Amino acid sequence: MRGWHPAPTMKKMKTRLALLVGVCIAVSRAGSAAGGGPAASDTPIKVTVAVSPAMVGAGSDALVTVKLDPKPGIKLNKYPKIKLQVPAAPGLVGAAEQSMGNPAPPPPDQLDANYFHGAIDPLTLTLHLDSQAVKGPHEVRAKLSYFYCVAASGYCAPAKTELTIPVTVR
Repeated sequence: MRGWHPAPTMKKMKTRLALLVGVCIAVSRAGSAAGGGPAASDTPIKVTVAVSPAMVGAGSDALVTVKLDPKPGIKLNKYPKIKLQVPAAPGLVGAAEQSMGNPAPPPPDQLDANYFHGAIDPLTLTLHLDSQAVKGPHEVRAKLSYFYCVAASGYCAPAKTELTIPVTVR
């Protein structure tokens, strides 16, 4: 009987399936690395957080400044907006949010207008401290979300970064 092969055993089928799954995972990882996006450990921007005044009284306000510096070859989009969100931390700070950018995408013939060019103005946010905030250093959690593009490849993606805002209550 020409062309006839015995049915594979269950062990051979499991081995083939495992090999197929392994190849699929390897191909998907290679594809995402070759797509032009940053590696998982490489963020597309440098973020610097500053708080003024350095020591804040309970019940008063602190001004948080978040400076965004795109790495070479990275463009930040104006749409969707860059957004900084601070959830309420009971007994420490109230919720706060700030954004910058455009509320709608640009027309298709003006896509370059969707990118920040040159230096990007920092995001500033006012945090109101609870009147019962405990004295001493605290870390306030925040979330920064933005959309970026890699100039060389055209790869674009959303990004989210968790930030820590250092607040010292006097």
